[in-house]
Amino acid sequence: MRYSVKWVEEHLGITRKALRYYEKEKLMPSDGSRNPSNNYREYTEEDLNRIWGIKLLIGIGYTAKEVYAIMNDPCFDFYTSISEKVAELEKQHDEDIMYLEFAKSIKFTGRIPTVSKLGSIRFDDFLDYCHENWNFYDDPATAPFMKIAELLISKPAQEWNPDEVERLSTIFESFDLEHWAIAFAVNGYYQVIADMQDLGYTSETVQRVVRLLHEYMIRSNTEPELDGKITPQFMARYAAPSFIEGDISILQERNYGKEGCIFIAKALAYYGGYDIDEL
Repeated sequence: MRYSVKWVEEHLGITRKALRYYEKEKLMPSDGSRNPSNNYREYTEEDLNRIWGIKLLIGIGYTAKEVYAIMNDPCFDFYTSISEKVAELEKQHDEDIMYLEFAKSIKFTGRIPTVSKLGSIRFDDFLDYCHENWNFYDDPATAPFMKIAELLISKPAQEWNPDEVERLSTIFESFDLEHWAIAFAVNGYYQVIADMQDLGYTSETVQRVVRLLHEYMIRSNTEPELDGKITPQFMARYAAPSFIEGDISILQERNYGKEGCIFIAKALAYYGGYDIDEL
């Protein structure tokens, strides 16, 4: 049996471009057999096995030069090579997961982390800091909340299937009661603020509630690295945008309505000395 390039494309899913590349890199003989009636390239069963192996090896990260050595160098130590490749893939996998979760954290908040003054830290050092402190999916304290948020954002609760309801219940049961209490209390403050839209976000009454929320956040803080850092400006910069940007704003809007979210964001921004457009 001999197989055409078209057959290889249709049945193996390996393109003409890839086949030409294999020949160019001398992984396949360029002077292989041809159909005498049309002079088209044809492949034997042995060729197909070779093509399949090349495609697989390149797919897991081998270069064409390395594949050539595997196929032609009798002294090539394949076990050592594949062991090293597994270690490389594991490292790459961990990095890919880290960047994926970091990207999802940015998507969730709608904000790209930055520094207050450019030049105060080198970018690589800042990136390391963000990976440790901005990856909400890797933080044991926030990871359960992110799982719930993803489910809530994906579809309205009335569309959940039994498996999703069970999954949500399992996540809820894993929560620390202290975190639940803090979350409910903070949401209560936000609801009170949203209910006072008629007063205006700069009113003394609204700003007094925001101040009480700020004081509560300071008292209930469980993160040592935030001790002394939860200033009015800090709260404005990090809390206000969550009501109008990113995936988290979708959840906020379900709780407080679109107008309520805008009002809360403006009230928090004003408390920190900002206009909402400055954040």
